[in-house]
Amino acid sequence: MKKNNYWQEYKKKYKLKWNFNPFSKKKDYLYIGRIKTDFKEIDNLTVKLDRLYSAESAVEKNPKIKNKKILKKINSYLHWGYSNENTKFFRAFSKDHENIFEKYIKVTKLEMPVSSIIKQYPGHTVPWHQDNHFDFARKIKLKGIKVKKEKIIRYMMFLTDWDYGHFFSVGSSVVEKWRKGDIITWKPHLHHCGCNGGMKPKVTMNITGIMNKNSIHLSKKKTFKI
Repeated sequence: MKKNNYWQEYKKKYKLKWNFNPFSKKKDYLYIGRIKTDFKEIDNLTVKLDRLYSAESAVEKNPKIKNKKILKKINSYLHWGYSNENTKFFRAFSKDHENIFEKYIKVTKLEMPVSSIIKQYPGHTVPWHQDNHFDFARKIKLKGIKVKKEKIIRYMMFLTDWDYGHFFSVGSSVVEKWRKGDIITWKPHLHHCGCNGGMKPKVTMNITGIMNKNSIHLSKKKTFKI
């Protein structure tokens, strides 16, 4: 396979923003707090997710994808040894289930928010990657909104308690023993990955939007009842 320089190029670009030390003790993610609510509706959607939608793969090359950066990222996954067989997940977007997602999106106080949930069965990995927020950036551009990339933020909420073999890594940090409703975030330039090497499905929710002074990652509160 043709040599892939994706990681080398990334290290060169961000050498001043991150230490690239796998043994660093610095915490590369921020724990925001925990949402406390009745999760019944989102749980019901999660249970039937794989009946409503087809599985997606992190390395599948959709002919509609024309963005060279996305294609280069996919090629890097293939170069590292990932395949369709070990990178599958099921996903639902907030635009298709607005009533279910509404309260979670609203509590973040982000502007122009969009959200999705991802269900990952044992044996599957979302490979080591950086979020570029291409779809979100395109959405706000179509609305004529100009915003610096640094103002775009993603929150991730765990929709299942941590279980044996569940794994999420950000930069040099490993997230573990989370509880349902816990929310974290990280700097957008940092790579991260999620793996299910356990026995039960792992489910998470992403909420992406434009930050402001009221966004909950800036709040002193650690419990958000909705």
